[in-house]
Parts: sequence; C-alpha cells; structure tokens
Amino acid sequence: MLAKRYTGKKLVDNIFTTSKKAKQAIKKYGKENVINATIGSLYDEEEKFAIYNVVEKVYRNLPSEDLYAYSTNVIGEDDYLDEVIKAIFYDDYKEELKDLLYIASVATTGGTGAISNTIKNYMDTGDKVLLPNWMWGTYKNIVIENGGKIETYQLFDENGNFNFEDFRSKVLELAKTQKNVVLILNEPSHNPTGFRMTYEEWVKLMDFFKSIKDTNLIVIRDVAYFEYDDRTEEETKALRKLLIGLPKNVLFMYAFSLSKSLSIYGMRIGAQIAVSSSEEVIQEFKDAISFSCRTTWSNVPKGGMKLFETIMKNPELKADFLKEKQAYIDLLKERADIFLNEAKEVNLDILPYKSGFFVTIPIGETVDKVIEELESQNIFVIKFDKGIRIGICSVPKRKIVGLAKKIKEAIEKSK
Repeated sequence: MLAKRYTGKKLVDNIFTTSKKAKQAIKKYGKENVINATIGSLYDEEEKFAIYNVVEKVYRNLPSEDLYAYSTNVIGEDDYLDEVIKAIFYDDYKEELKDLLYIASVATTGGTGAISNTIKNYMDTGDKVLLPNWMWGTYKNIVIENGGKIETYQLFDENGNFNFEDFRSKVLELAKTQKNVVLILNEPSHNPTGFRMTYEEWVKLMDFFKSIKDTNLIVIRDVAYFEYDDRTEEETKALRKLLIGLPKNVLFMYAFSLSKSLSIYGMRIGAQIAVSSSEEVIQEFKDAISFSCRTTWSNVPKGGMKLFETIMKNPELKADFLKEKQAYIDLLKERADIFLNEAKEVNLDILPYKSGFFVTIPIGETVDKVIEELESQNIFVIKFDKGIRIGICSVPKRKIVGLAKKIKEAIEKSK
C-alpha cells in the first residue's frame, strides 16, 4: 500500500536500542555498577541531565503567549533568526561581511530539520550525497527518505588528518554527472569522533571549492556541537573570512542546533543558515525553504526561539549563561583527558579527537564481539560501523577512570 518511493524503508536505530539495554541493566544492578556511554546528551557528574540555570529561569518567566502561541512567522521570530546568525558569525558580522556575503536564516526543528530541509531542496532525485565514512547515521536516512543515494569519503588519511585527496576525488567524480553536489562536513566536534579540521586544512578546502566551475556545490556544515569546541573567537573569525570570495555556484548551509547550545533537546529548535556571494541564490533559498517549512512542520515552537533570543540579547543573562557553559566545556575536557591519557597508556587506538561529546575507537571485524564482552561487564557503548562510540558527554569522571583499559582488554579477548 505504500508509495513506491517509500517501500522497504524501516528504521533501525541502535542508539535507542542499546540505551534501553543500559537502562534495564541500571534497574537490575544499580547505577553505580553500570557504565552507560550510549547517551548523546550532556549530563553532570551525578549522571543527571544538564540543565542550565539561566535557561530554566528565563524559560519559566516567559509570557504565556510566547510559550503557547504560534510564531509570528513560518520561518521563525525575526530576533531569533538574527541571533542564530550572530552565534555562528559573531555580533559584528553585518559590518565585517557587508557587501561581501549574503546571509539568511530559517528556524527548523533542530539541526536535523536543517539538514533534511537542505537535502530535500538541493538534491535531485537519484543523485548521490557525499558523506564522511564516520558519521551520524541519520544522515543516510535523510538522503534515502528524499530519494537520494549515498557516496562516502574517507574522513581521515593515514596520519589522522582530514583526507583531502579522497574528498577532492569524490567531489570531482560526482561533479561529472550531477548538476548539484550536496555534501556534509560535520565540524568541529565531529559526531562520533570529536575531530576538528585545522585552519590550514580549511584554507585548502575552500580554495578547492572556489575552483569548481561547472557544478553547484551545496556544502552542509553541521555545527551542532560547535559551542563545545575550544577554538578562540580569533580563530573562528579567521575561518569566517575564508567564505569571502565564494563563487555563485557554491552555497554554504549551516545546521545549527539549540538541543546542544541550550541543552533543550526536547523542544526541537534549530536553524538553517545560508551563506552565498549571490543575493539571487539567497532569495531563492528564502522562497523555497519557507515553503518546505510550512508543508513539513508548519511552525517551530515560539517558546524555544524566545528563550534563545532573550538570553542572547541581554548582556547579563548571556554572561551568566556563557559562564555556566564554560564549566561544562571544562568538564568535557577533563573527561576526555582522562580517557585519552589512559588510552595512550594501554595502547588503545582512538580516532583523532579534539573536542566535543564523543570519542570513537576503531575496532574492525570483531566489533560485535567486543560490544558483547563489554555488555557482559555492564559497559554499554554505541556501535558505529566497525568502531564504538563513547559518550564522554554523559559518563562521569569516576567511571571514565579505567574504561580505556577495559575496552583494550575486550578487544584483545575478541581476537
């Protein structure tokens, strides 16, 4: 009975399945006897969901109309749309990028909505979308949902750096047969590895994009976790400058998520931010994307948008919020340092980590045996292809201590 384009699809989400197993183990053996590294949300050292005090206070005091009424615009509240651009490009973006770039934003249902909206509108049916081989699996589902196919590039070269050569060759190969090439770069704080590109790698990449002449490139930059990265404002503004001089055929699309920024996952608030050197391309974006918003989710919750803009526009609230967030950034680094240092001590290979919520261990063909062995010890992790992801965002420091050794021993036992 399904339409042909939807026949055969079935959601298999091992994250929620494994998380359920971890919760069952906690219920049976007690929380202190279980390591639940499946959770992709931020938790404190008491293993409680991270709630920012400023966010809670502001949200509880929003006017009832802001909580329950429709947004005043299909694409989102005006102030919210401006504030999300500032979150990515800083408060001075209008002055610094004036007459050099055109930027527009649309409110979406989380970062997922931004990615889905982009693929839906810029990928032709039957085309391939270029994704990293280490990736958040939902990328694939979004492409398939919209009638596309998958092509992957090797994220890392033999030295653990961004594999520019493989990326370049895959883009050029797709450009031979496709009018539009849609691709995803999840950076910084890549899910699932915590990878981040260097400034030099970005320079090389942008020079390549600017060399493409006869094909449209739609670059989705998934920045869901960017606010937990430790790049300085100076470094981020240097990357901003690399967008200047983009040819008309290169469109950058940023997928922004308030789930991570404010730790308000359930509100499903995000944004899609388009950057182009062409006013015409941006107007086309505004027209098409607002149509998709209206026909897909109709209206993003007003309360979440008002919450974000209220905090960001009030210097005192913003300062308090950033102070709270820095404490969690520091905590993530402490957790990561424990795991990385212990991994080095026991010669446990990990994929290049710089910042963010996750660390990933490449394992290979025995990955299922390793997971089975870890689960027998009440250690629950997420399988990513032939590796396992550790959610340091939710595992307290006391439980990270010794974890690398246990994983190493499970890998040795599985051989």
